[in-house]
Amino acid sequence: MSKKKIKVFGAALDPTDSEKKIAIKLNYLNNVVHKRETKHNNYQDSYNAFIEESRILKDSKFHEVGRFPVETWLRSKPGPEDRIFMNPLEFRTFLDTNGCKEYSETMKNFIMKNILPDIPLMIGADHSLTGGVLSALSAKYGAENITVVIYDGHFDAIPTDLRLSLAKYSKEHKDEIQAILPEFLDSLSKNTEVPSTYNCGTFLYYLIEEKIVLPENLIFYGVMDYPDETLQDINDPRVKNYVNFYKKFEEKGVRFIPNDKDYDNMNRSFEEIMNSIETPYLYLSIDVDVGSLNAVLAARFMDFIGVDEKCLIESSEIIKNFLKSGDIEIIGMDIMEIEIFFINAQLKSGKTDKTIDIMEKFLELLLID
Repeated sequence: MSKKKIKVFGAALDPTDSEKKIAIKLNYLNNVVHKRETKHNNYQDSYNAFIEESRILKDSKFHEVGRFPVETWLRSKPGPEDRIFMNPLEFRTFLDTNGCKEYSETMKNFIMKNILPDIPLMIGADHSLTGGVLSALSAKYGAENITVVIYDGHFDAIPTDLRLSLAKYSKEHKDEIQAILPEFLDSLSKNTEVPSTYNCGTFLYYLIEEKIVLPENLIFYGVMDYPDETLQDINDPRVKNYVNFYKKFEEKGVRFIPNDKDYDNMNRSFEEIMNSIETPYLYLSIDVDVGSLNAVLAARFMDFIGVDEKCLIESSEIIKNFLKSGDIEIIGMDIMEIEIFFINAQLKSGKTDKTIDIMEKFLELLLID
């Protein structure tokens, strides 16, 4: 039995410049100031929600470390004094000046000082912080020894300008392809030039470039932005540049299990890939948007219909069986991109958010010896 503790901590960095998201935060702050009841939950952040509701985290193997320090205006639920900062320009400036990169570097130091040699379990919002955790683990164990499995609706290694160009093309050709990242496009003007920075949609590009993560040791499950045949057949340079950039990583060894809605086939492919792993260590990162608008209603970005509950649970069983049968150690996990305002949300249709319930199946993986 492993003597390592599992150290659980929150990371509520949430610097989105989406006008819709900012409006939600402003509504929350107005309710706080005027002491009005709100339809949203009363949790401070997703860490708070999981600590309160997770059955698995009650196990004695888990140890609460608290919260990674984040400035109040950048948190999922800011303070009343931060109302002045709740505008797209403030968040855009933070993103464009590599604010996420600075926080990721601080996260690396946090992990090295407060977590290692034990196992990190991060629960939070902005996925770019995973880069800081992986940087610390890579320094300790060696990149060549770590397989990173990422559940995500997006491949977080695509430069923002390529995504924006593709989104603009999709908006111009609505009858040809489905709208791609409409919320992202709506937050930017037609002539906006977006600097190349480290953020929740690009951080893996930098990790791969810096050899913190090796592409041949990277597995992506449930991506919705994988270039299908329709995209690959389009000759517009905006589309071609996106497709070629994506495919370049596949050629380098990154393995993708796209969300093609054939869930049985997805998990067969996933099982085959998992059984091919030869590294001694495994890290699991979950962007909850992998199940957005399907199993999950509490994701920060929900611009597509993700994987359903049954498929996600079956995929967790594949990892469970692999960990039990192989000589491999899980050295960390994160659950990110959680929209705290929608935890346990219930739609008029009766559909209820199951984010925490589904993540329980993945948290159980940390208890396997």
